[in-house]
Amino acid sequence: MKYKKVVRLPAMAVFAATLVSGCAMTPETDGSADRADRDQGTPLYVSCNTNMTPEHRVELEAIDSMMEKSRNYAALARLEELPFQTQHHWLRWAQLLAKVEQLDYSEEVYQKIAESCDSAQAYHGLGVVYVKRNKLEESLTALGTAKAKAPASSDIRNDFGVVLMQTGFYGQAAFELRTAYELSGGSETTGRNMVAAYYLQGGNSSLARLQQDLGLSDQLLATGKEFSKRFAGGSR
Repeated sequence: MKYKKVVRLPAMAVFAATLVSGCAMTPETDGSADRADRDQGTPLYVSCNTNMTPEHRVELEAIDSMMEKSRNYAALARLEELPFQTQHHWLRWAQLLAKVEQLDYSEEVYQKIAESCDSAQAYHGLGVVYVKRNKLEESLTALGTAKAKAPASSDIRNDFGVVLMQTGFYGQAAFELRTAYELSGGSETTGRNMVAAYYLQGGNSSLARLQQDLGLSDQLLATGKEFSKRFAGGSR
């Protein structure tokens, strides 16, 4: 498989082994011990702690800065030098694994975080990885769970709506994407997605009502209609 062609850092290889062996994951861990465990091959434990110290924020802001510059491989290496003392560290690890095309590992990490912490962020990330792996039914389940846990998250509802369009549920997609659009304060990307869903659901008449309700520009409508071509004919 593709991911096996990439040279794996010790922590990633060690974690893969613990996943296969089915070691229990609990939030009880000392940060420095966690890093040593990941290096030496002993079982890992997901931390569900969401309280970040100023030091944690600095660590993750540095990782985020590298990600913004598309230095994802370097960001992954830097992250693996840190003790994973919060759930945010674990989530960023799963996210970076996906960004460097280690989708099998990313899926497994997100699953472990979801099992251990039952958080909206974990289910959201898992749903996105399922899309990348073309597991659309599993993605709908994961994103639906994420939405139930964080109903006011515009990002979650946007991603949920897009997958609903991919699977042909245009009416439900329109509902989710309009909610996401309003929650986001009028995000252009979410607006494009919303227009696509409304167009697939009801054509130009549906868009006319939507434009009147929300004061959308003609350009946004044109962009959304063009984007809808990606989803026309989706299976229900």
